[in-house]
Amino acid sequence: MSILDLAELPRLLDPQLSPDGRSVIYTVTRADWKANRPVPHIWRQAIGGGLPLQITNGETGELSARWSPDAASILFLSRRNEADTQIYLLSPAGGEAQALTKHASAVSQPAWSPDGASIYFVAADARTAEERERDRLRDDVFAFEENFKHRHLWKVTVASGVEQKLTDGAFSVLSYRPSRDGRYIAFHRAPTPLAGDAARSEIWIAGADGSSPRAITANAIEEIEAELSPDHSRLLFVAEANQRLEPYHASTLFVVPVAGGAPELLLPDFPYAIEHASWAPDATILAVVNMGVHSEIFRIDPGAKRARALTEGRHSVQFWSLVSGARRMVFQLDEPSRIGDVWTLPLEGGTPVRVTGQYDTLERDFNLPRQEKVVWKGADGTSVEGVLFYPLGYETEKRYPLVVQLHGGPAESDKFGYGPGVIVNYVPVLTAKGYLVLRPNYRGSSGYGNAFLRDLVGGYFRNMHLDVMAGVDLLVRQGLADGDRLAVMGWSAGGHLTNKLITFTERFKAAASSAGAANWTSLFAQTDTRTNRALWFGGTPWQKDAPWETFWAQSPLKDASKVRTPTLFFVGQEDPRVPMPQSVEMYRALAANGVATRLFVAPREGHQWAELRHQLSKANIELEWFERHVMGRGYAWELAPGDAAQAPANPR
Repeated sequence: MSILDLAELPRLLDPQLSPDGRSVIYTVTRADWKANRPVPHIWRQAIGGGLPLQITNGETGELSARWSPDAASILFLSRRNEADTQIYLLSPAGGEAQALTKHASAVSQPAWSPDGASIYFVAADARTAEERERDRLRDDVFAFEENFKHRHLWKVTVASGVEQKLTDGAFSVLSYRPSRDGRYIAFHRAPTPLAGDAARSEIWIAGADGSSPRAITANAIEEIEAELSPDHSRLLFVAEANQRLEPYHASTLFVVPVAGGAPELLLPDFPYAIEHASWAPDATILAVVNMGVHSEIFRIDPGAKRARALTEGRHSVQFWSLVSGARRMVFQLDEPSRIGDVWTLPLEGGTPVRVTGQYDTLERDFNLPRQEKVVWKGADGTSVEGVLFYPLGYETEKRYPLVVQLHGGPAESDKFGYGPGVIVNYVPVLTAKGYLVLRPNYRGSSGYGNAFLRDLVGGYFRNMHLDVMAGVDLLVRQGLADGDRLAVMGWSAGGHLTNKLITFTERFKAAASSAGAANWTSLFAQTDTRTNRALWFGGTPWQKDAPWETFWAQSPLKDASKVRTPTLFFVGQEDPRVPMPQSVEMYRALAANGVATRLFVAPREGHQWAELRHQLSKANIELEWFERHVMGRGYAWELAPGDAAQAPANPR
């Protein structure tokens, strides 16, 4: 596969099963080089077979398609001819969509009421006339972190288009779930919509019309996916907390009485991480569980406090939801040979059934890398694992150059399949060029229990860099990897770790750090999220008796003088999570010390890069760097369709 093959590979997203269980809708995104982004359109596929049918084709694309309760209509979000994203309605057979809302701000998170008469949504408060006039005059000085608009829950009546605001006040609704019978709504309410205030959110419930709102929780953790039980007596939620509701533990499942009382940790000794959960009609709970290099669907018995896996395989479960009326779940599986086809499974379990065949020809059209789980021991004897991708045409007697790819989070894990960043990480392209690729689930990753996850608390770089090097050493000892031809790359937390590794060892011949931290002290004030960072380092930089030594000792910048590895840096100019100054600090240090280095900045991009040409440029720049410094050979840039047949000038 080439970079362009990956960029133009259609990607399925957000499958939704019809209430009668007969059809599924989903979006298919394709590269639009003129628009410079992937554009999604909605497709429908019968469960029993037949050809898929594309039912939308708007220029700006469509998202968040949802079946009406009677399966007679589909809502979706699109901007189309409006200034902001609005709700549209469409027949499942296709045809002309009708705009339902003309809201004063962009609409998000649409959901049908169970009776089909209304649609809920979340929207930011509209700008006032005074604010619009100030914009016109460019009288636009603003107060930092005060220039937001609160986000509230609304309802629009389908028959009339009349909108009703269900929440109001100096708070924001982050997400919500209507009860199955339509009588209540559970929602997450935070003091502001800022990312840093998510941990200050609490769960509230209200009547379907927004009446009688009351708080259910009061704590210092971020809860997600709150949902009322079928009998309204309990509420489940997922949180990264322990039984004492202390933060930064493995993501797990809680149940709290609606009448009042403390949340109960449902599976105290569960060794994995729960990512998503929902009540089944029989009051058991179905969940997606991260088990390290794979994720599975589980059934959980709240009374017996037992969990049982309903699936097993070399895959990652994505976009999972359940449909009570159809008594089935729908989801996608990211697999080594299929990058996200849609599957269904009965609520009680059984054999999953694949619905779509989007990737039937993937293995026929392209050589894909072999994937295997590898396991090794960290420096302290702890078991560590990862996914190894073999180069195409692998021969047992040869040693191969190795690229180590480090996932973000750090409380995430790499799994079988390719993950959402397939264009940015381009594993099939690397393996086609003769590289082994190792994706290690180093200390701090999720899916391996609390001790493994919390190794960062109080010191961050304790074992993660040692775990990575132990994995590299294993592959070298086994005769797979050439220890003289190593490269490392990572994004976000993977960028932090890349920065650490190049200060720790000179063994890597090339490195690429994307959105990585250089100086934990300065980052603490720059970033939009600080809660976890205070736990990692034992406090804040501005408290009395601040843990300055810990912040500085763990900062890659402290040891930048040791770096000899030629290193690239990438950052989005608008990144709020790991802002551009972090990459600048690391780049300036290496450049001043005579180390080969370059810093590339993507305008308009945040923490993740979305524009196609930015993704293509990153891959070209990175591959050229690896080919030069690891392989000692040249590289021909891949160009976007229609571009002039020569690469941009790229000296050094």
